[in-house]
Amino acid sequence: MRRRRLAAELQRLRLASGRTLEEVAGYLECSPAKVSRIENGQVAVRIQDARELLELYQVTDDRREDLLQMVRQARGRGWWSDHADVLEPGAETLLSLEDEAAGIFIYETNLVTALLQTPRYAFELFSSWTDVPLDRIRRQVEVTVERQRVLDRANAPALTVVLDESCLHRVLGGADVMREQYDRLVSVAGRPGVDLRILPFAAGPHQAMGFGFHIFQFAGEDPAIVHLERLNAADFLEGAEEVGRYQAAFRQARERALSPERSLKLLEGLAARLEETSA
Repeated sequence: MRRRRLAAELQRLRLASGRTLEEVAGYLECSPAKVSRIENGQVAVRIQDARELLELYQVTDDRREDLLQMVRQARGRGWWSDHADVLEPGAETLLSLEDEAAGIFIYETNLVTALLQTPRYAFELFSSWTDVPLDRIRRQVEVTVERQRVLDRANAPALTVVLDESCLHRVLGGADVMREQYDRLVSVAGRPGVDLRILPFAAGPHQAMGFGFHIFQFAGEDPAIVHLERLNAADFLEGAEEVGRYQAAFRQARERALSPERSLKLLEGLAARLEETSA
């Protein structure tokens, strides 16, 4: 997102200066394609290139320093960079969106969402993958735990989660793991800034059926982004019409879900029944 904001500003400055891509490329001694990729946010701009661009566009004083700071931030490493070798395609983008979002809206159809998983639940999930070394599984669990810290920081994003009831009945690892996971959901449901709802089987058909997704909203004028997870990749939707469809589907699912209070009672009941069973 930092790169996107910077790219949009550099394009705006170029257009305001009346320069063409070819003219800017000649000034930087590079190809027009490179300038285009910078302005589309496809590649990070080097600090030296940024200084030359701002000189060409006659940007000075505080505005110049603000933009150079944006360049430094856009090129910065997130905590997930140390785990890049165990992340699935698209995961780094997903984690960076979580890190920068002001609001996160999640609809899940089959599993408890990663931001609310216990370590044991996550371990059982990753263990179900075939031919995955134990060390890799443990590191993937570490990533799951680390990403949840976004909910503990001072400027934590508002989190709204709708879990289909099937998420609660798909057993991972046995009764102990599931009871611990129910307790975790109960704990999170009572936190400020978290809206957790269960969509019961009785809710009937709705627009979002069968399609788990995330919607990320950002402060300021940055547009919302939808994340769709596939078996071995991820899709990120940015078009206003596409994003609007998912926002409408999420609103419908949320409206048909149980209230936060009734959802909490359902979770507490599931945890209590498992406690009685194991006693």
